[in-house]
Amino acid sequence: MLTLAQAELRVYEPLAAFPDDVQAGFQRHRHLSRAQVEEMARRRSRHRLVRDVTDPFPHQDDLVRVLKVPAVDADGRPGAGVSEFYCPEEMALRSELAAVQLEGSMRAETFALVVPEAARQANLERLAARAERTGMFDQVDQDEQLQVRTRTAVWGVPAGWFTLFGREDPVEVERVEAEVVGARMTTSLTAALERGRRAAVVMSLHAPDLDLLDDVTSLVAWLQSFHPDAHLELDYGPLAALVWPDDSVFDVQTAIDSLEAGDMSTAVLANHRMVKRWLDVRQLGRAS
Repeated sequence: MLTLAQAELRVYEPLAAFPDDVQAGFQRHRHLSRAQVEEMARRRSRHRLVRDVTDPFPHQDDLVRVLKVPAVDADGRPGAGVSEFYCPEEMALRSELAAVQLEGSMRAETFALVVPEAARQANLERLAARAERTGMFDQVDQDEQLQVRTRTAVWGVPAGWFTLFGREDPVEVERVEAEVVGARMTTSLTAALERGRRAAVVMSLHAPDLDLLDDVTSLVAWLQSFHPDAHLELDYGPLAALVWPDDSVFDVQTAIDSLEAGDMSTAVLANHRMVKRWLDVRQLGRAS
């Protein structure tokens, strides 16, 4: 059973990209396996749901995911060991940004029931205290949207995310008794930006009315705000059980290549394959 039908797109940055005061804390997470971190995240999520009082905000310090990438030398050739990149969960900040969006789409009375003012104020105070202590997240405003290192999607993966990856990128698939329970794809930020920019240029020239063009343009602007040596991860989460093996990266790449070549029929066919693949997933989400 899917308990969290959510995919995440995460940016992992080198330790040097973070304030000195938080680097030691991040390094304490190095000994944890990825499975341990994901289990901790699931436990925290369940705990927020079953509290005696309504409070959707986290009270603990951030979990930090660590991505280990084979090291390369100055010439880009494989080197010895691995390089580590870090992605703090930023749940308190993300929760406040979600509250801001929710507040604008709900009646005030309903919003107050879902997000009690006392709980929200307490979360803002914790954010302010952390900012004073670490120098991170010094304000919550529109600019902060660019700095959040994790984007989420429920019951599907946005097509724009797939434009950032290639078929040659490494993939880690999680299995339990031969059943797929998760999948993660990674790439360098440099490669992701190159792909995203190319996709945006091709669409602007050959299909400027596509909504996907705006999505990809927004993604590129977001990624440009991070350290140039960062890495990007697409985590399917439990959705992998429904779609893996997933050819969406291939289909999106085929559609972009075909648009550039003026082959509209192949582009439409590739897009149709991807839409059909995810349609059943989205219908399952609407039924849940």
